[in-house]
Amino acid sequence: MTHTKSLKLFIAVSGLVGIATVTGCSGTKDVQTSSLDMAEYRKMMEEQKKQQEHLAEATPSTPEMTVEEHERRGDLDAQNRNYPLASIHYDKALKADPTRNSVRLKLGQMFLQQGLLDQALTQFQDLRLREPESAPVHEGLGQIYLMQGKSAEAEKALTKAVTLNPSSWQAHNLLGLLYDQSKRHADAITSYHTALTYRPREPSVLNNLGLAYALSGNYDSAIDAYEQAVAAGSNAPKLYNNLGIAYVQRRRYVDALNTFQKATDEPRAYNNLGVALLGVNHAKKAVVCFEKAIELNPQYYEKASENLRIARQAVPNASNGTMAEAGSCP
Repeated sequence: MTHTKSLKLFIAVSGLVGIATVTGCSGTKDVQTSSLDMAEYRKMMEEQKKQQEHLAEATPSTPEMTVEEHERRGDLDAQNRNYPLASIHYDKALKADPTRNSVRLKLGQMFLQQGLLDQALTQFQDLRLREPESAPVHEGLGQIYLMQGKSAEAEKALTKAVTLNPSSWQAHNLLGLLYDQSKRHADAITSYHTALTYRPREPSVLNNLGLAYALSGNYDSAIDAYEQAVAAGSNAPKLYNNLGIAYVQRRRYVDALNTFQKATDEPRAYNNLGVALLGVNHAKKAVVCFEKAIELNPQYYEKASENLRIARQAVPNASNGTMAEAGSCP
């Protein structure tokens, strides 16, 4: 695969990213939640703390509520994405009965879902002491460590999770992400296939499998995995972008453009095709695509023109006009 890390190219969509899991344009992968910088993370934690304090003050004291009732209320609030109020009910349930591990697990998973890794880690570490042979506990710890970039700890926890529960497709999927981050793509592919034996046609796993194949240079298999994810019902822009890049690698430019258009509007699709073409050293075709993007939407010029400038720099004796000798952009 040709890398374009040194090019500051504008990709006119949400990024070439795996579904809720990984980033795969230039060959690096990150769990999405870990993209939060520390300032944003601290701000989010402080905001949730304030929300919880306000809710705690506003919530009438209900000593008659049982532990089970608090847990059920927490479940309902969590389903409605009212996480601060759910946290209050879970916390009250745990104060009334600290041995209620089911509540502690839900609280940890809720923190993890929000990307509040410190709070999640506290709950899962406590649970590991209470239930050292619990597969969900080790799976949660593995996901946290993966998001924190602690590869050794993540692999140990996730390996333990799949040993305790071999049918956990989520744990196998997380192991695949870990292996991909470590550039162990063959191991990642094996883990994704194992996940699919327990969760056939899962779009997120199929997308990750496609990325692993793409990073291994096997674009035909990558396309097959991405197309299976689309056939399974996924219409995520991130998936279409990954599929479009794979099509470019196989010189299927019309298919690539049509696929990019499913992820965004036509001008941005031409821009993204240009970015992908630059990634395979087809700078002349990329120039035409960037010019097409600007032609279709002149207001888009400020963003696409920077990509056009980079593409022209890669072409000797490039003119300022459309480069007829390069052929048309699909």
